[in-house]
Amino acid sequence: MAISGLHLSFIGIGSYQFLRRRTGSYLAGGLLGIGFLLLYILMIGTGVAVLRSLVMFLIRVGADMTGRVYDMVTALAAAAVVVILWQPLSFYDGGFQMSFGALLGMWILGELAGMSEKGPCRIQTKTSLRQALRASVGVQMILFPVTLYHYFEFPVYSFLLNLLVIPLMSVLLFAGMAGSLLYMAAEPAGQAVIWLCGRVLDIYESSCRVALSLPGSRLVTGRPDMAVICFYYGALGLTIVLWILYKKRKAFVPVLAGIAALILAKPVSGMGRVEITVLDVGQGDSIFIRAADGTCILVDGGSSDVSQAGRYRIESFLKARGVKKLDYVFVTHGDGDHMNGVEELLDRQKTGVQMECLVLPATGFWDEELRALAGKAESQGVSLAVMERGQALFRGGMTVTCLQPGEGDELEPGNGASLVLDLSCGDFDMLLAGDVEGEGESLLMERLEKTYDVLKAAHHGSRNSTCEDFLERAGPQAALISAGRDNRYGHPHQETLDRLDRAGCSVWQTAQRGAVTIVTDGRTVSIRGFLP
Repeated sequence: MAISGLHLSFIGIGSYQFLRRRTGSYLAGGLLGIGFLLLYILMIGTGVAVLRSLVMFLIRVGADMTGRVYDMVTALAAAAVVVILWQPLSFYDGGFQMSFGALLGMWILGELAGMSEKGPCRIQTKTSLRQALRASVGVQMILFPVTLYHYFEFPVYSFLLNLLVIPLMSVLLFAGMAGSLLYMAAEPAGQAVIWLCGRVLDIYESSCRVALSLPGSRLVTGRPDMAVICFYYGALGLTIVLWILYKKRKAFVPVLAGIAALILAKPVSGMGRVEITVLDVGQGDSIFIRAADGTCILVDGGSSDVSQAGRYRIESFLKARGVKKLDYVFVTHGDGDHMNGVEELLDRQKTGVQMECLVLPATGFWDEELRALAGKAESQGVSLAVMERGQALFRGGMTVTCLQPGEGDELEPGNGASLVLDLSCGDFDMLLAGDVEGEGESLLMERLEKTYDVLKAAHHGSRNSTCEDFLERAGPQAALISAGRDNRYGHPHQETLDRLDRAGCSVWQTAQRGAVTIVTDGRTVSIRGFLP
């Protein structure tokens, strides 16, 4: 019923032109067209794109009714003012920026190429390939920073897909409405027309799948800094000015926009430091580690109270940090709140973040869930490795060592047999305790050979872990607790918080601070929460 602002423009302008011809009057046709579109919007509800399209339609029809000239930029600005007055925070919404930015891009390229005679609110069914390509490039040119800021990646072949999508949109909408009307009069005829709509949607899906399978189909850059975005638009504005001034020397002018685009598309870098982030996944665990050489590691990934945490929390965070591939994914044990997000990442290997290697505890400590996860990884072409006590991974001046479990440990699969990791970089040491508790924690105390700067508290701060003897032995200065706000288990338990307080340990909770990030160069350490 409401696909986009283009949909509403198609319906509004189409109904207005039909009614104007039937009545023979601009005034009568305009009033009837406006009434028809208002009734349609009452049915579908108002959104940013809908309100933008309505305001521009009213100005367009009003210009015809009063004998004035329609100016698209004026209409676009008026629509922006109305939307912001109606809902001020929509200015920061990706939908607002894309809806208005797309039309602005089409207008800019149309003006530069002498195309925009009547504005983009007029649906043109006969458009040359060259004009369509210019319009598509104009849209992507304006929306490039917006796309990276909100989605952290750019579909490289999207400007080509638009050449197919936009012309067929008119066919799809017209056939959908015509088929619905025919269905009431002659059911077989209506079904035949709606069948055509289905085939258009099949073309859309197939073309997107083909584009996604091509080399370099996605450019994952992470969220760019606002200063870089400002530089891009400044360079783009200068390019447009120079293009207008030096029309005969177009070849060198786009170089400015190209340089700006390259700077904008530069992936987010760790700049030679180790970055560790305990993500806010609600009641669960997920820890991202990026070594100084760019090696990307994920330790656990799951949640018991956030739906699709893998897709909407973990994957989104990784893409925002410019991560398109995880070199290693550690899963400490088989509980869903530590691994269901990893399962989602495995299911989304073609469209999400790729995984190179899945690392699990020794096979003797696997339960049915870990076996199923290992099978899924192999079916997706992800290599599988196990890590036992004493084995270590060395990357970019950082060492990740397995403290347990190992051969000979008499531990049942589950929390007590969690994979416990020691992360060290220079003078910095951090202990990742998984969900270890009970016999597992007692065994770990005997194996600790040093104290730690930071502890990722076990089992979300449960009273059954992080005992006083363990804290005395580990000696952490700071503890990070990953737990959901107001979770049903009451994590972190007050007993644990009291023990951490008596041990002189500062506590950082994801339920209070959001994601907690540690940055270290091996000598200095900084800890910050997403929220103050």
